[in-house]
Amino acid sequence: MIPLVAGNAVSKGWTSATQHRPMGVTWHWTASWDLQGCRDTIGGSHPAQKGIASAHYGVGRSFSEGIDRYVSLENRSWHAGKNQLLRWDGQPSNENTKGARATVGVETVNIGYARDGVKADPDWIKAHSPNGKQAMLIQSWTEQQIEMMIQVGREIIGRWPTITWENHHGHHDACPGYKVDVAGFPFARVLRGIYGNPDIPDIWSPFWTSAQRQRALVKLGYDLGRFGPGGDGVDGDWGRASDTALSAFQKQNGLIVNGYWTTFVSRAVWNLLVARGMDPDSLV
Repeated sequence: MIPLVAGNAVSKGWTSATQHRPMGVTWHWTASWDLQGCRDTIGGSHPAQKGIASAHYGVGRSFSEGIDRYVSLENRSWHAGKNQLLRWDGQPSNENTKGARATVGVETVNIGYARDGVKADPDWIKAHSPNGKQAMLIQSWTEQQIEMMIQVGREIIGRWPTITWENHHGHHDACPGYKVDVAGFPFARVLRGIYGNPDIPDIWSPFWTSAQRQRALVKLGYDLGRFGPGGDGVDGDWGRASDTALSAFQKQNGLIVNGYWTTFVSRAVWNLLVARGMDPDSLV
């Protein structure tokens, strides 16, 4: 546990701006191969980010690695950064909610996406960044890790039961302009396990890729031009027409108009498709 003393990345209690409680959960990936990497960065005795960043939990990839607790659920960890654009409900963040002042932070051990020096395995997940421009292959979360994430989630809502499944999001949802974690995260599985509710809809995986997002916008009546094999604008290349359509959707549905595809956009698109009698899973 990170001591609650000056110079550490932990603040006492939750503020009046959030009724003295956390309003949601922000999920992260560590960009490391193991839990020790997380400890070295934020949670060890002399972490590299001492006084800069922290989290409430670190979740390893196996039962043998286990779960770390860095900050008490009674206090705030510094896990989202002061450049946080959106808060737990997709509305603009402000000085009272930036810097993780409003949510519990959970780090999950995951190297992130394939890049120089990081080669993808066959089971890695294909997903795009919130701006649709960056195609990524993302390390899969393990079965044991998913079980532990469910355990952590149950502990969180056991202490703070007002946090509903809709109040969970990724770091990339709160900071879509410069963060991409946790694209490809198994939200549906994790949240169904946490809340014991198999009917929680999967509003995430039908929109992981740019082509899926384009297909959803076309189904909702947005014109993406005559690109792609079907001549309907669905080509997986997120360009100006896709940007324009997404911004129009955000404006028409009361969302922040920023051109980023977040969990908040996914939920609104999923709900509208279902309301119009369409199956979001057909976009896969």
